[in-house]
Amino acid sequence: MKEIIEQCETTEDALRYYEKIGLLSAVQRKANGHRIYSPADKERLLLIQCLKKANMSLEEMRPFVALHQSREEAMQPKTEQLLRSYQERIKQQQEHLQQIWDMIEHKLNSGENLAFKPASN
Repeated sequence: MKEIIEQCETTEDALRYYEKIGLLSAVQRKANGHRIYSPADKERLLLIQCLKKANMSLEEMRPFVALHQSREEAMQPKTEQLLRSYQERIKQQQEHLQQIWDMIEHKLNSGENLAFKPASN
């Protein structure tokens, strides 16, 4: 468990929760009860982590994780539409972050004071 926690940058509690709510399949266990994570479990967890970074809720992840688990060749139109929606959301986030980056870069290059100054009335 420690290995997968480090590799996938997650917590023990998160792993147990994902298993409890069905995002991760029930994993195999050793005779002593310790969980054994397969390469497929690791791949699924990395997908979950990626979708989390896209600000997708755990409930919204279900169709993607299910699709990933089933290894279906054809994506359902509803799933494709949802993925495209998240892709657009991420694109907008990138644009906003680029604007922030550009403003900070301008401040740093111009030597302007970085402190926020409220407008005086």
